[in-house]
Amino acid sequence: MPTSSNRRAFTLIELLVVIAIIAILIGLLLPAVQKVREAAANMKCQNNLKQIGLALHNYESVYSAFPTGRHGCDGILTGPCATDSLIQRNGASGFLHLLPYVELEALYKTFDQNDLPYNQGATWTAKSKGVETRPSVYVCPSDTSESFRTSGSLKIATGSYAFVHGNLGPSQGISDTLKLYNSGMFNYKINQKRNEMTDGSSNTMVVGEVIEAHTGLSTNLWSQGSRNESCLRNTENPINTKPGTGITTSPYGIPIFGGFGSKHSGGANFVFADGHNQFLTNSISLAIYKALSTKAGGEAVSAP
Repeated sequence: MPTSSNRRAFTLIELLVVIAIIAILIGLLLPAVQKVREAAANMKCQNNLKQIGLALHNYESVYSAFPTGRHGCDGILTGPCATDSLIQRNGASGFLHLLPYVELEALYKTFDQNDLPYNQGATWTAKSKGVETRPSVYVCPSDTSESFRTSGSLKIATGSYAFVHGNLGPSQGISDTLKLYNSGMFNYKINQKRNEMTDGSSNTMVVGEVIEAHTGLSTNLWSQGSRNESCLRNTENPINTKPGTGITTSPYGIPIFGGFGSKHSGGANFVFADGHNQFLTNSISLAIYKALSTKAGGEAVSAP
């Protein structure tokens, strides 16, 4: 009968071979696991956009128009802004007004609609801590943006999505035309109606993804509306142009590019006015991409 001393032990070489095999298996499995995680994150992101698209439809059914991209006029004193001195500096974005339609009415009620100043600074915050809340429906799981931008003692929550302002972008600087009369469905002050969307709802993008929302190059605060930045982006630069590059404007000394992008591989998600989601790749023709951002451009294109 064999004794324990006769049992064969692993040699060092055999142990190293086993470790190497385990390492290889882990190396083979990790990409698959990462792909599964990214697929799940992308699905969640698309679901967020679907909810936002549905919220836009519900808002429009109540008010017979879509929300504004930014509630106030930002100091503009002409055209539709000539008689609205009381809300000149109201910086609220349309995402704030969608809160009741994404089951966040309690958060919406924390905002004082009569005190929403331009930069969401101390006065607004004294009335509401809502700007410090980051609704999950406004955050893509793949987005690596930090949760807040800090302004003094104030933390303002970032978001992963922005309204499609149109095809006019940083080449227009900070002009009134850019703010009030861009070619998309969301502008400053003006609530646009469905019948103005003559390109068709299935060919008109309304919301897309953004990245690096906590940085000065790509600021995106979900509760604030601001051209080329928070919640109002354009298609002048291609999808996933690196923030701070491409066509930019620098009204405050920082190159702002105003574009859409994501941390998903190869493109970004958008929701269209008819409610359908579309993943647009980085290789999409810039002409088609721009055409999909206009509501009444008359371009003979459709979503790819």
